[in-house]
Amino acid sequence: MGTGLLRSTEDSPPAPAPWSAPERRYRPELHGLRGLAILGVVLFHLFGAGRISGGIDIFLAISGFLFTSMLLREAVENRGTIRIGQYVARLARRLLPAAALVIAATTLAGLWLMPETRHGQLLAEARASLLYFENVELTTSQLGYDAAGPDSSPFQHFWSLSVQGQFYLVWPAVALLAVLLARRLHRGPILVMGVLVGVIMAASFGYAVYMGEANQDAAYLMTRTRVWELCFGGLLALCGARLSVRQPWRAPLGWAGVALIVSTGFVFNGAEVFPGPWALWPLLGLALVLASAGPSGGAADTANSATRVLSRQPFTWVGDHAYALYLWHWPLLVFFLQLNDESVLDASGAVVVLGASLVLAVATHSLVEKPINARPRTGSRDPLRIAAVTLLLGGSLTSYGLHQIDLESTGSPSLADLDRDDHPGALSTLGGIDVPDDVEFVPDPQTLSQTRPDYYGWDCRRENNDGAGGEVLICEDPGQPTDPELTVLITGGSHAGQWHHAWRIIAAENNWELLIADMSGCVLAEPTDPQESECHEWNQGLLDLIETRGPDLVFSAGTRVPNDDSEENIPDGAPAQWQAIMDRGADLLLMRGTPRGEDSVADCLAEGGDGTSCGMDPVSYQQQNPLADPELPAGIYSVDLTEHLCEAEVCPAVIGNIAVYYDHSHLSNHYVESLAPILDAELRQEMPHLF
Repeated sequence: MGTGLLRSTEDSPPAPAPWSAPERRYRPELHGLRGLAILGVVLFHLFGAGRISGGIDIFLAISGFLFTSMLLREAVENRGTIRIGQYVARLARRLLPAAALVIAATTLAGLWLMPETRHGQLLAEARASLLYFENVELTTSQLGYDAAGPDSSPFQHFWSLSVQGQFYLVWPAVALLAVLLARRLHRGPILVMGVLVGVIMAASFGYAVYMGEANQDAAYLMTRTRVWELCFGGLLALCGARLSVRQPWRAPLGWAGVALIVSTGFVFNGAEVFPGPWALWPLLGLALVLASAGPSGGAADTANSATRVLSRQPFTWVGDHAYALYLWHWPLLVFFLQLNDESVLDASGAVVVLGASLVLAVATHSLVEKPINARPRTGSRDPLRIAAVTLLLGGSLTSYGLHQIDLESTGSPSLADLDRDDHPGALSTLGGIDVPDDVEFVPDPQTLSQTRPDYYGWDCRRENNDGAGGEVLICEDPGQPTDPELTVLITGGSHAGQWHHAWRIIAAENNWELLIADMSGCVLAEPTDPQESECHEWNQGLLDLIETRGPDLVFSAGTRVPNDDSEENIPDGAPAQWQAIMDRGADLLLMRGTPRGEDSVADCLAEGGDGTSCGMDPVSYQQQNPLADPELPAGIYSVDLTEHLCEAEVCPAVIGNIAVYYDHSHLSNHYVESLAPILDAELRQEMPHLF
């Protein structure tokens, strides 16, 4: 057969017939690869400061490999049908018991260890993990895939299991379609399935590249951007015996594949580039290892080959326990950091978490997975019933818990319903007002943690890099006057939008129209390069909007107060954008920035902290307000309410019995409302022509 890499006919199985199913063949090296992949995930999480190992990409491709061949084989052998009941029952027996156990244990531990402010998100993610949409929940809640920390979600790792679960439920339809088309077209089902998988892979890969540019956090978690990796494994399975190299090349190419897989976490920061084109690095490693296996499987290969090593312990042992090890290691890591009040894991802590993870993985495999899967399979009804009860019970309990939290939150009184003598809020900073010590602050921590300005719920707020380009959405207050005296536009990110409730009060009292144009994390800056980011495009669109709508006053945050002890500053490019806004005929009012901290104030208060211990450090504020710089564009108006937020040594978390911040940097609605009369007085002094 010549001197190429392809295997000769002497050591190759016969080519498949035109109408045939994928070969039924146990590949021990694949089981070892699963062990290697999960071992990489765990070790990088524990010892690699959260870097991405590429193990999940391998794990997804292996799932695609196994399920593509299994489903197509069943569809071909059963004349175009798949016994869906039996298929789902097998999935339930294999996946659900261990997952349900870990979800239940993690939920109970989280309710005990985590502050009540995080219980709602914990229960929401427990439900999402059990029902296999945790990747959607993380994206919806704007929780990207981050390195482990005390504030990380203990369910974060279920995102990949959710991708797999969604794939498992959809992929039978692709196999059935392939067999149907093969009959209609008089082609082999393997060929037709390969074409279908190839088309899906190309579409998903293209979308992954696009989303990697538009919103990498979402791209990392989305099923649509990950399907191509599962398809990659599926195509390898459909290649069958053709995925093979000649004997002299097997050992070097096999070890080259292992090197690609192992090196992934050292070469890339996968959270920043996967599942884009660079994910081919570990996946090509997988392909090389599978191609280097002999016709009798890796266990029969030469002693120095990668496939032989992977077909034996310790890799096959890890492969046996891979699922349980993956399930347990992440919540143990997060809870260990919380219990020890650490932000990162040191080597000794990593060893402790690894040991505990292995112990629980062995126990789960021995006491849960093996007994359940070893039971006689007399039918699909019992597993399906048990799975249905588990999902229904778990979903109901978590939904009930979320409902109770919502009831507690909605029961918190608004500022208008409070006795202002007991809860003066910002008015207490004016002096001459006694603040009673025997009154609880409002809102309570649970309600506080869920506080957001009202316009967040109006479906008009852009997320940064959400794929919508330079589109500028407008939030219009439902209570707008029919014949307003003037129009005010709040714009420039959440630190401008946090003042929404104060402006609503002032606007209502003065018959003003109030508009909001907000893109998360996008401050006003000169749109010098619209191609650099969607924020630049949005800033250009904002200028067009101002020209079209003609607001009388544009309000925004003028300075940024960092949380890393560096000095308060004006964002780069902001003065040029400010001038461009004024050139379009609008007055511009800038608010001096509010302080930022490292940790959530609501969490701190829930854990028993007080106004001082949970407060912000004002160290970053400059002595001189940067907005008073004479070199800034002429005609800018500014307001500085820092004295109503900060004292000399601390910016308290509670002022006048009202909680000031709902997270690590944003003001609560209650406190902003208490600032409304102070802001009104400042406006009348700074901009009397508005009145």
